[in-house]
Amino acid sequence: MPNKTIYVPDADLEVFEQAQEVSGKNLSATIVQALRFYTKIGEGKGFEHIEVSAGEDGYYKRKRFIGRELASASVHDEDHSTLTTYTVYETTHGRYAVYVREQKRIPLEQSIENELRKRIMEKIAGESTSGLSLTAESDDLIPDKRILSVYNSIDDLIGKVPTDLYHALHEIKDGEFLDI
Repeated sequence: MPNKTIYVPDADLEVFEQAQEVSGKNLSATIVQALRFYTKIGEGKGFEHIEVSAGEDGYYKRKRFIGRELASASVHDEDHSTLTTYTVYETTHGRYAVYVREQKRIPLEQSIENELRKRIMEKIAGESTSGLSLTAESDDLIPDKRILSVYNSIDDLIGKVPTDLYHALHEIKDGEFLDI
């Protein structure tokens, strides 16, 4: 393995130490990770820090990576009770991260009932609602399911994303990057 020597002024040593602490890796791996990010950003291909939350039923964990959004699509199930949104990202390592969010829809009757309850509570409380806790708003929130999966190629997405989205991804990947 080739050796590279980096000369760092004393004034910048603290930055190197902080970077190593943040990454939790050795200094060499930290530098490579930073350079990889720097070159991807410098290529002008839209890579940035992406942050999503994964989990279900109100218990979510933050997931972060460097990537760029390629495409997204939203699909309803047959009875329109669930809306599933797919967002596909390309990562700096050339993989494909798929973020799936399944949201249950509130039946119209329940939504109207919640809105009426909220308005009645606001009327009772008058203009000053700061001292009164309105729980009706939380009734509209149904915990959802959020999944982040990573695949090595676009072809691995067959059956994992809607067909139209899969075809759009092929067009995007095979298409021309316009720097306009």
